[in-house]
Amino acid sequence: MPYVLGIDLGTVRTHAALRRRQGDRWDDPEPLWLGETSPATATALFLDDEGYLLTGDAATQAGAAVPSRLVTGFHRRIGDDVPVFIGSEPFTPESLTTVFIEGIADVAASQAGGPPRQLVITHPGDWGGYRRELLRQSLAESGFSAVTLVPSAVAALYAHLPEPGAGDRTAAVCEFGPDGVTVTLATASGASGWIARNSSEGVAPGSAVSTAFSLAQAANVAPESLAGIVFCGEPGHGALPGRLPCPFFLGPQPADTAAIGAGVLASQRTRPLARREAPAPETTLLPRVDREPELPERPERPPVEITPFTLPEPEGAAKLLRRWRPLAAAAAVLAISSSILIAVLTSHEATADKEPVSPRPPVLSSCAHPATAPSGEGHC
Repeated sequence: MPYVLGIDLGTVRTHAALRRRQGDRWDDPEPLWLGETSPATATALFLDDEGYLLTGDAATQAGAAVPSRLVTGFHRRIGDDVPVFIGSEPFTPESLTTVFIEGIADVAASQAGGPPRQLVITHPGDWGGYRRELLRQSLAESGFSAVTLVPSAVAALYAHLPEPGAGDRTAAVCEFGPDGVTVTLATASGASGWIARNSSEGVAPGSAVSTAFSLAQAANVAPESLAGIVFCGEPGHGALPGRLPCPFFLGPQPADTAAIGAGVLASQRTRPLARREAPAPETTLLPRVDREPELPERPERPPVEITPFTLPEPEGAAKLLRRWRPLAAAAAVLAISSSILIAVLTSHEATADKEPVSPRPPVLSSCAHPATAPSGEGHC
């Protein structure tokens, strides 16, 4: 039988809830029995002598004898570069968290007869995308592909307000824990689900409601306009007010509220899969035709008129250049022709003025005349 699983990872105790599918509808979520004396189990791991990790209450019992091999709070260290040492063995926080989740999934598979269709796991409200991605990758490596990670306050809202409805809505969650109350303000818009906005940690139980109203007023939401206040965890005696200006929700087992809401959210995440499981549409077979149908004559092609495209007249300097371009070309040709003619005429005139030069007779020196006596100015 198909089912989904929601797990609320708490600091001290972890709760889980199953939601089975009956045909086209989902049953109400039911707590998954994890511990020996209660549905919840300890958020703890123990490394035994053979190198195996024990989970839950079994780890707590074994760790009572050897405390050095017992580790708690490992999921809150996801994102820390320093490994977690159990004895002398180092482990990453995300790998320890994955082993712990595997133990819970094995319990669910033994009771429901197979792995869950969808898994929703809660995390602290101060986690960012980096921590979520580390845990998601570690879970994917272990075979958990359909996983959704949400803050625990958001999961608690789905236990009592699973359908936010149309329009903008605002609600508050008061989580009672060993270190005080964590008050969270969440909003939903249209078809989108609940999204955590502001929160305040370590609030005294008697001031939880007033803190929720303060967060709402800071977001410009009147207390009477809240969709409701959800109380979860372990609220003590006198922590809940008698009357409130808005609806408030408190389940029979407040400690299971986040796990129940995680199961509801997991069933909502499987709705696209349910649509794909619808029966395929029937195939319509066309009758076989032995004789080819006669095709009608091709219609005449309509006449095509081609309109010549007229270029726009140039403007400004381009218009002047286009107008004077023939004249400029003619002037250039005329100037080149005139230059050639002048050069030819000039060369002819220079050639006509010159006459052939006759050789001059040789000049006889005084030494060539024997009858003449040499002068005193020179000697032959």
